Amino acid sequence: MNGNLSQKTISKVYQTNALSIVLEIILLFVLGVSAIVLRSYLRIPLGIPGRHGLEFMALLMIGRRISRLPFASVIAMLGATSFMFVPFVGVKDPFLPVIYLAMGVVIDILYFTFNKPANRLFIFTLVGGLAYMVIPVSRIFIYLFAGIMDKSFLKSGFVIPVLSHFFFGAAGTLLGVGLIYSIKKITKK
Repeated sequence: MNGNLSQKTISKVYQTNALSIVLEIILLFVLGVSAIVLRSYLRIPLGIPGRHGLEFMALLMIGRRISRLPFASVIAMLGATSFMFVPFVGVKDPFLPVIYLAMGVVIDILYFTFNKPANRLFIFTLVGGLAYMVIPVSRIFIYLFAGIMDKSFLKSGFVIPVLSHFFFGAAGTLLGVGLIYSIKKITKK
């Protein structure tokens, strides 16, 4: 005891940083829930497999693009998959939560493999298309190993669902990233 005040052990910077991380996780979770709500209630009568990739990937990639967290897509997918278990959402596919979590993992892995491709729009769009393509590819594996055929394969074969999921996922990624770029340009002025 020398009479001096003791140094604080908890920094104000740490507290603010923790709050921003918690708020970022909540935002990602809400984006995931919003994506699954749009997917469930927005009825687009195109009859093309993967058509919900437009709005789904736009919301998901907005979250991936604005977040600094390494597992941002997985967090957003946790929000989406947790909301799938609510009875009135109407998700009847028991494999869909696992497929969506796998899609979040693929997005995060590809995002960091290509060294944060946010500045390269083409690569970021490719990441989004490949990630959304996880849905039909995983359903092909489910068919091969469990014998459960998805309706879209009965109607369109195997190639069209894979390609349409890729194109709708890429288009949704372009929409989401384009929206972020536009907002950044407007706010810089």
